[in-house]
Amino acid sequence: MRNRQEFSGLSGQLIEVIDLSRIALEHAAAALCDHDPPAGSRLPDVEKALFAQRQAVEDQALAIEETRVEPSDTALRTIVVAAQINADAECVGELVRRLAEIAGSRPSRPTMPTEVQATVCSMGRVCVEMMAIAGSAVGSAQAATEAGMGADDAEMHRLRRLLYQLLLHDPGTVHVDAALDASLACRYYMRCAEHAISMARHAVLAVHGDPV
Repeated sequence: MRNRQEFSGLSGQLIEVIDLSRIALEHAAAALCDHDPPAGSRLPDVEKALFAQRQAVEDQALAIEETRVEPSDTALRTIVVAAQINADAECVGELVRRLAEIAGSRPSRPTMPTEVQATVCSMGRVCVEMMAIAGSAVGSAQAATEAGMGADDAEMHRLRRLLYQLLLHDPGTVHVDAALDASLACRYYMRCAEHAISMARHAVLAVHGDPV
């Protein structure tokens, strides 16, 4: 109970940081997958979302500094959890920026085959869902978080295998630039998923004392 009370002072800021990371990722995924309207028209939304996320991370950093001076025997756990989630959010922001760069260049580059495009887009949707689970983990039960993350993580790995099969089964059918964009987007999504899992694990650790 003490852990939960100690964590509650920062939970609002943590939820905001995670949710803004999800929103930025959602905009980048839409820019990468949608062509009507053109992907480039969605990039300002990504920039706005990333700006809001960075502001929230800075506010969270200040809150961590305030927690450090609280004379509490559980403050250390709070600091560790908040700092880790902050670091994960910063990494997600950088990955979102890279995804936005791919989206911005796509209109002038060779088109991805339909199945390749669909697989990349599916990875984006699953990754956004994982960020949503991470946000809810701040106040949800450990078992629910573990089940949701486990299923989505398995799906991300399945989609990655499928994408590699599509790209490598008959390389002549995929232009090298399109294959490069797809493989990089895949990598960035996989890394975003890893950070979402880390956020959820640390949120559960703060409240329950045991990681997912």
